[in-house]
Amino acid sequence: MKKKLASMSTIALLSVGVVAVLTLSNPEIRSQTIFATARDKQLAWLKEHEEEIIKWMHSVYPKVESVQFDWDTLRVGPVGNGVATVEYNLSVTGTFNNNPDTVIHIDFGLDKSDSIPSMQGIRMNQPPRISRGKVLEIYE
Repeated sequence: MKKKLASMSTIALLSVGVVAVLTLSNPEIRSQTIFATARDKQLAWLKEHEEEIIKWMHSVYPKVESVQFDWDTLRVGPVGNGVATVEYNLSVTGTFNNNPDTVIHIDFGLDKSDSIPSMQGIRMNQPPRISRGKVLEIYE
């Protein structure tokens, strides 16, 4: 009886361990669990609102038809006046119009480094660019 109980306990513990490892290693799943980091939640919001973001970019730059975001470039950094941090900037880089020689950045102003972005905070700190040899030129 004790062997059977020990075997069942071991199997249950291993099952919980496997589920925890899979959850922690997959950001898509992790973003909706208690293990979610601020970055996971921010990335989930960005992916959920990707179409809205692209529509906004197209309204500002009509020649930008499609955007291919590189989600691994998600960065959050402080923005300050030299004395104090005023806000935080969340940025993601990608390419557009299925052209690997292009570069586009989308930015969001955040109150805190772990805040979730909103469409009210959307901006582009740099215009879309295209590589011409070793030089990045503004895409027109």
